Amino acid sequence: MKHILAILLAVICSLSATPRSVTFDYVGGEDGSRVCLRLPRGVREVRAMLYCHQNMTEEVLFRSPSFCRAMDSLGVAMAYVQRGSQNWDVADGCQQRFDSIVAAMARATEHPELATAPVIPFGHSAQATFPWNFAAWNPDRTLCIISFHGDAPRTNLCGYGRANIEWGRTRNIDSIPALMVMGEYEWWDARLRPALAFRMMYPDSRISFLCDAGRGHFDLGEPTQHYIARFIAKALDDPRPAGGVLYSRWQPDGTETTDPHECFWYQDEEMVALTRERYRAERGKRMQHLTATVDGLPAVYDPKRHIRLNATLPDTVRTFTVVPSFCNEAYDAASDDHASVRPRVVLISGPAIQTGEYTFEIDPDYFGRDPRRLWDGITLSLEASGDDRYKTAVRELNIQLKKP
Repeated sequence: MKHILAILLAVICSLSATPRSVTFDYVGGEDGSRVCLRLPRGVREVRAMLYCHQNMTEEVLFRSPSFCRAMDSLGVAMAYVQRGSQNWDVADGCQQRFDSIVAAMARATEHPELATAPVIPFGHSAQATFPWNFAAWNPDRTLCIISFHGDAPRTNLCGYGRANIEWGRTRNIDSIPALMVMGEYEWWDARLRPALAFRMMYPDSRISFLCDAGRGHFDLGEPTQHYIARFIAKALDDPRPAGGVLYSRWQPDGTETTDPHECFWYQDEEMVALTRERYRAERGKRMQHLTATVDGLPAVYDPKRHIRLNATLPDTVRTFTVVPSFCNEAYDAASDDHASVRPRVVLISGPAIQTGEYTFEIDPDYFGRDPRRLWDGITLSLEASGDDRYKTAVRELNIQLKKP
């Protein structure tokens, strides 16, 4: 009975904290694209600005009450920009566009400090190279760098699938706190190696790394949001740290090394402890798997697709349901091999509003809608917490809105 009450309370609390839509203090744009800004609540002067280009999980941060509260407490504004440069090639005019955008925000919001405020470039997947290159061209303007489920600095494996740009011999990101995050369920050691090599090549760099243990490529869970918020808070307190702590890279078997060639830099022992605890909580446990029905019909699992669970709905639909459930490893039958938890659904990106635990409605005013990119897809994350026996489970789900 206590277990059931705990689940019900958790559901009620999560629903009460879920915003129906995203509220911005400034919405502007050019050529049909949109630029949106959220100012920190209760703060007279902005201390820094989280600057995101549209891809996917950037949207999660703007919908997250806990992350927004954390940014409020730090005095950090949050900017969301459509059609942002993936590689930050200044020959394409991205620097001038950035300068124009922040100047417009400063004028429109009566916060002149936005025009010169320190920037936290954040990018996911195809946008995960941009933060490194932005910082290389704007080192004095960059507070810290966050490449999420993404790339190493100067990597040869850019998330957008094309060649990186050259920095030249004198450009670097020395002393700037930087964080690379890679999900455990998307692990590819070849993506990690360039970050370790960069740290050795540039000993004054400050490259942190988090294996997003128990997570995949398309999700951004609250523990990781908390980790990112702490990283930003420490960068605000010490923007160019002289010290720091080395800690071992992630190893699936739980081993740790003191070899500096296999270690990353962390701001202090607290960040090392947070990292170690994330790793400890997921190691040595059994997998559990999730699927879902969308408006009563089972989603289709295809292991060859980037997003492996897919469903379609008519573009005339106004409301829909997504009900997650546990399944076997082949995704073709139900399973009792899982933790005693209730799975949840988290909206990642697309024109939808979460109205209940498993209910959604189409959002005609979706802030990410871009006519050129035709954002008709809705991406969600099916999630289930782990316990003493089972790892955290996540599975991405894409819903395409198509003409009947």
